[in-house]
Amino acid sequence: MTSKRVTSFVAGLALFGAVFSVQAVAADASLTDDGLAPIKVKNIDKAWKRPGASLAGYDRILIRPVAVAFATRWNPRDYGTFGLKSEQVEKIRSTLAQLASETFAKELRRGGYAIADKPGENVLDVEAQIVDLYVNAPDVRSASIVRTYVLSAGEMRILVTLRDSVTGTTLYRASDFRRGPETGRLEYADEIWNRVEAELALAGWARQLKNALDAAKTP
Repeated sequence: MTSKRVTSFVAGLALFGAVFSVQAVAADASLTDDGLAPIKVKNIDKAWKRPGASLAGYDRILIRPVAVAFATRWNPRDYGTFGLKSEQVEKIRSTLAQLASETFAKELRRGGYAIADKPGENVLDVEAQIVDLYVNAPDVRSASIVRTYVLSAGEMRILVTLRDSVTGTTLYRASDFRRGPETGRLEYADEIWNRVEAELALAGWARQLKNALDAAKTP
């Protein structure tokens, strides 16, 4: 092979390698930093899956404590005569966190899944975060009798990460936004009504997880 042909051959290999490298980068561009690829899930805004991951082997669920964070545009000073105190804000967060854990456990048990208290074989680790929480009318106790009427209870987003409880490997992740339904009429907002509306949204998310587990076991 002449020197000119050798040079052309090497240049061709380099070009092939460069093209292959660009295609590989393009193919991986949609992956998250921890190796998850975007997927479509009905009734969920965004979801990601580790290529090759499956939920088929999991029959017990470990529910991690739920973290709750308000939306940045929600201001506790906007409520009550002098605004909400820090302990009142914390009560809203802790109450919703407990409600989320209880609702997920109840719906999953109802679906035939046992709730685990520690990692183990066939145990799916579920970590949920509620973010962008906006409560339109938190039930604030005051000396004066004030009734607040709203069109909806508010809105929130849930971030759910599913991991193998033994290895800690992330299998799935999802992000979904829910706003309280509007009936077209003003509703009297109190603690009970806010709780019921939140539980409806949480139960819907829990059933989505239960359905995903069921579908993974379907031949």
